[in-house]
Amino acid sequence: MTSGRQRSNDIDRNAQRMAELLVAPSWLLILAVFAVPILVAFYLSFRNETLGAFIPGQFVGLQNYSTALTDARFWEAIGTTCLLTVMGLVVQVPTGIALALLIEKNLLGTQMFRTALMVPMLLTPVAVGLIWRFMFDADLGIVNWALGIIGIHGPNWLGGRWPALMAVTIVDSWQSIPFIMLTVLAALVGLSKGPAEAAAIDGANTFQIFFYVTLPSLQKIILLLVMIRIIDSLKMFDLIFIVTSKGGPGTATQTLGMLVYNTGFGFFQTSRAAALGVLMVILVSPIYWLWRRAAREQ
Repeated sequence: MTSGRQRSNDIDRNAQRMAELLVAPSWLLILAVFAVPILVAFYLSFRNETLGAFIPGQFVGLQNYSTALTDARFWEAIGTTCLLTVMGLVVQVPTGIALALLIEKNLLGTQMFRTALMVPMLLTPVAVGLIWRFMFDADLGIVNWALGIIGIHGPNWLGGRWPALMAVTIVDSWQSIPFIMLTVLAALVGLSKGPAEAAAIDGANTFQIFFYVTLPSLQKIILLLVMIRIIDSLKMFDLIFIVTSKGGPGTATQTLGMLVYNTGFGFFQTSRAAALGVLMVILVSPIYWLWRRAAREQ
């Protein structure tokens, strides 16, 4: 009996070692792709390095962080990032929930509508950005043409701060709403129909059932979606890069991610860009922690 248990333990230990050996290459790849660049950026943030310079930089301590925190562009980029995040949440979450409720009713044509809504999720952000950039053209774009048909004079979408922010929000929402819709729809399908039917028997109308029965049941999944969308908005780069030409007009749509890029590859200030990147990680980390906590509870 003891010999059999010992043999079983040896087999388990060998299987554990084999599993660790098989997983090791993946961990090394993750370390090389993620951990090493972060450590290099952290190291560069304490130096005075310039991209393409032949003379090596010097150790400057916290000077890059001090410069970043006292730079008006840094706080402007944070404000723009937060503004785009809030604008996106206000549009995307309610619209995604409304579409999920509509499709959940299984009305005529909703299956085709659901399939069509999935198309934006299949396109790359670069392709989406290029398509919408042409559509937002003030003279030849289809958006202003459609507005003109109903008697509305369309703005120069990419020529001012607020029109450009609205344009980015529209494009981001067009690609993100299907994900929210499908997630909420999956949660709706899994809900028990009993409480809603009992409320209907007691005389509750459709809106009362939604706000007092359905919505509380979706609270955790909606919170998780909000966290996901906040993280996605904070790291949004490619759409802004393509649609507004690197955060234009001027710095009107320059988010924190775009500021890091423009500082490092526009002004070749590698160390200052690294410091901005480290500050960005510090700002995003609490939100990521909240998202992980919400995901575990869900």
